[in-house]
Amino acid sequence: MTGNYRGLGEGQECKIDSNELREALISLGFSVSPTVLELLVSKFDKSGGKNKAIEYDNFIKCCLTVKGLTEKFKEKDTSCSGSSTFTYEAFMLTALPFLIT
Repeated sequence: MTGNYRGLGEGQECKIDSNELREALISLGFSVSPTVLELLVSKFDKSGGKNKAIEYDNFIKCCLTVKGLTEKFKEKDTSCSGSSTFTYEAFMLTALPFLIT
């Protein structure tokens, strides 16, 4: 993941914005919607979303979160259709470990 971060955020003191994050995630094999992308930047921006940019340590956390949630979703999406049905309990048990850190 370090290689994906290098060269990004050149003019922002080693921070990456949502466009750069999108490029990094795509290079890692994760395609997320613009809405999800903005939520990720807001969540992992140390300024609480004011800077609309992510520093390196939170970039790693963001990528690991996207990777983990994607893997958990793929476990439920057995037909690889991009959709799945979750019970509330299953959803909570899947999502909460990534939110509580």
